[in-house]
Amino acid sequence: MSDLMKEREELAEIDRQIMALVGRRNAAAEKIGIAKALANEGVVVPQVEKIVVERYVEEGKKHGVSAATASRIARAVIDESVDVQGRVPRSAAPKKIFIVGGNGGMGRWLSDFFHARGHAVSILDVNPAGAKYPFEDFVTGCKSDVIIVATPVDVSREILEKVFAENTDALIFDILSVKSPVESVLIKAAADGRRVCSVHPMFGPCAPSVAGRNIIVADCGCVSANCDAAELFSGGTILEMPILEHDKAAAYVLGLSHAVNLAFSDALVSSGFSFKELSDAASTTFRKQVAVSREVSLENAELYYAIQRENPKNSSALEKLEEAVRRVRKLPRDEFISMMHKEAEWYLKDEQSLGEERLRGCLSQP
Repeated sequence: MSDLMKEREELAEIDRQIMALVGRRNAAAEKIGIAKALANEGVVVPQVEKIVVERYVEEGKKHGVSAATASRIARAVIDESVDVQGRVPRSAAPKKIFIVGGNGGMGRWLSDFFHARGHAVSILDVNPAGAKYPFEDFVTGCKSDVIIVATPVDVSREILEKVFAENTDALIFDILSVKSPVESVLIKAAADGRRVCSVHPMFGPCAPSVAGRNIIVADCGCVSANCDAAELFSGGTILEMPILEHDKAAAYVLGLSHAVNLAFSDALVSSGFSFKELSDAASTTFRKQVAVSREVSLENAELYYAIQRENPKNSSALEKLEEAVRRVRKLPRDEFISMMHKEAEWYLKDEQSLGEERLRGCLSQP
């Protein structure tokens, strides 16, 4: 065996040891997750994560590992631990949950999620193929404790109105990425005394857990519904906001971010270069941008179209993007530099309060 092959075999053995250690770390993290679940504590603790990152950086110094690499490794194992802990079932009073659209992407995710937490799940869907959970007719399903509408934007208002026409005191919410089409019917239902709110999981069906991921609970006027919905998603990071504010924020965190990545990919497609040709010459920034844009391009095109077209607040966000592109192209040197400095200040001013919090997940999902 050549010296080169021996060195490669040593690397392979070290890699195996690293994976064994990560597995051992995950086992320890799972025990912590069980304790957190029993105490109904949150999974993500930014102060602890900061200590872990610092520990990796300090240990890295002792072994010739750069601070940047040590931080990336720390972030990777922390994220893995968070998902391990997030998958630990949390005890909850068993409820009967009926999911309209329960055999779609997020419908299946919700079904699995609630089933794992001990709830009885039934579904209704126009596509029964491959369903894991029992189907139930609409009227019977509406006698459940919780009714979730996980259908496309264009039919959700009609379905919600049908739900509200039933004599039910169930907790009712949708999971739409765009709330404008259903705002008025939800607000009216809450005013009429229905236990209703609106939920938006800020991730897609590839998310392994809710831990470390944002879930918006949009207030329609029923405080108890907000609390009950938040409890159903315990372990996630819950953000409550008025439903009329939702689409304003979504225009930036979804509409704008999706548009940037879709436009970036579209520009590459029309560049005349192949993906391989550009990847071979890639800069660090290009690689990072491509990684996100590629994920976006592989997502549900119909859903992303709805997010762009159905949210009336998107126009303002995209106009700001168009203005920004023009400034990047035309600003004189000093103004360009000043713009970049202002951008850096905008990111950095909240850094201390955010700590080590990060944007995680399949936001490949909406």
